[in-house]
Amino acid sequence: MNKKIFCIFACLILFAGIFAGCKGKLDPNVMMVREGTLNMNPNVPVGKAFDQFFANGKWESFTSTEGKTVVEFNGRCQWYNNPADFRIQFDVKGEEFEIWYVSLNGQQLSMIEGVGVVGKVLSEYRP
Repeated sequence: MNKKIFCIFACLILFAGIFAGCKGKLDPNVMMVREGTLNMNPNVPVGKAFDQFFANGKWESFTSTEGKTVVEFNGRCQWYNNPADFRIQFDVKGEEFEIWYVSLNGQQLSMIEGVGVVGKVLSEYRP
């Protein structure tokens, strides 16, 4: 019995260490966008709204060929009752960011369409 308890305790410590190690390596640019807000809905954190609206969300940051710092989000959603793949890129400038690129199912949207989609995502967020 003591051996089982020891194994369970050791596994818990191992998992806690793994998760603590991962947390310390979160990308600061991704965190800034996820925790930030957009002027169109300044009371809704982008990350929370995206997590609620999209399935299989994935965040990453990179430097574009133009030298911009970009934070990208990819996820799946229902759009007009059909499954859709969504991609958005934010241009990060110091402590600020703005929408740079939006696509649905691989088709780039105009900035007006992209802002409309993001506006819908943010407006549907429920804390």
